[in-house]
Amino acid sequence: MLVREFLLPDLGEGLTEAKIVEWKIGVGDAVEIDQPIVDVESAKAVVELPVPFAGIIESLCGEPGDTIELGDVLVRVRQISPDGSEAELPATQPDAGREAAEQLADADPADAESSEYSGAVLTGYGLHESKVRLRRPEGGRFRNRGAAAAVSSAATMPQDASKLLDSTRNSPVMSPLVRREAKAAGFDARHLAGSGRGGLVLRADVRAAIEQLGDTATVVPARDQRPSGQSCAAGAGDRRMPLDGMRQLVAEHMVESHSTVPKATIWLDVDATPLLELRQQLQTATDERFSLTTLIARIVVAALREHPRLNSSFDSREGVIVEHSAINLGLAAQTPRGLMVPVLHGVEGYTLRELRDAVGELVAESKRGNFSPAQLSGGTFTLNNYGGFGVDGASPIINLPQTAMLGLGRLKERPWVVDGELAVRRVMTVSFVFDHRVCDGDAASAFLTYVTDRIENPVLLHTDL
Repeated sequence: MLVREFLLPDLGEGLTEAKIVEWKIGVGDAVEIDQPIVDVESAKAVVELPVPFAGIIESLCGEPGDTIELGDVLVRVRQISPDGSEAELPATQPDAGREAAEQLADADPADAESSEYSGAVLTGYGLHESKVRLRRPEGGRFRNRGAAAAVSSAATMPQDASKLLDSTRNSPVMSPLVRREAKAAGFDARHLAGSGRGGLVLRADVRAAIEQLGDTATVVPARDQRPSGQSCAAGAGDRRMPLDGMRQLVAEHMVESHSTVPKATIWLDVDATPLLELRQQLQTATDERFSLTTLIARIVVAALREHPRLNSSFDSREGVIVEHSAINLGLAAQTPRGLMVPVLHGVEGYTLRELRDAVGELVAESKRGNFSPAQLSGGTFTLNNYGGFGVDGASPIINLPQTAMLGLGRLKERPWVVDGELAVRRVMTVSFVFDHRVCDGDAASAFLTYVTDRIENPVLLHTDL
């Protein structure tokens, strides 16, 4: 009987673990190639995983809520021959299916023949069945794979502890888990020499460093182990809610942005009545609905084309500003999984209708928060409409590695001078936060006034078409 194991594949972005959200199949069910079988939640998004081969579900290797790591078994599938009988395991492959997912990526496709795998590639699996034979790591399936890796990695680490951590070294670290574990041990993971591709610092590198440093590593006590003078007194009705998944990633992302970016914020009160009137005219003329966010997003796209410095990122490693040719607009959204910023890619080529439909899809999906990793990456500028929470303004934290963010406050009727006379108008506060390393106040002010001028006088957009 041939039973194959489907391992948790590489979900990208340096993520090393995921939580099972929901099984879409059960033991005994027949599955086809590329059939979605499980939803897993990483620190980035909820991902629907398809099984790369067909057969009968032999066993599920986890329950909803379980956290599994890269390369751990998700499900076992008993394969069926084309004639309906059970496929037999070849004598030369007594343990087929136990290849570690992170090692499959290193196999040469030229060494493997075409198999029953489909063309829907899962990162780390490739288009062909791997011939690589690897020993199953110690520690079982769940949450114990790092120990064996750390032991093997320790042999390749420098023996001189003084050379282990170099404060001038800035190695790439993609996984929040790796950064967090190094920080808990009292050092910065970026100061290690990574053993991953391109010098990437892996979890095994951090664990090997901790083992070598021994008593020289200053371990930061866990929050519940700190002296009582360093934390609030515990009460009988207190609840402890650990940060995990998206909430943990957002927290680390905000801390990094706040501590590394010299941000500045400017704002203007703007009369949005003319733009609201334009929206009503559009809806009357076309019998179609257009949101105020869509219209302002269209103005922002025009402003970024006029002021490309704000559609950029700062590369701290090389000390350069990167102005992006494409405008990938992020829209901050509050979801059941926390604050997320899904991205609309290439909006510089969108018509107003296309932009409206794309914004509408993101708003609808934000009610579930099941954005794919691709939808949450690659943004070059963020639009944040926090007026929906009933506030006038804010000084938001920049969404790294972006340079700036435009925030929209609530619409409110206020007295306003129009043509020398007092009138009641719909007014909103527009705030703009920017990275002072990338531009000065004059460029930021020019961008903000470009946007607000066209909110108050939308006909100016025609000069930029």
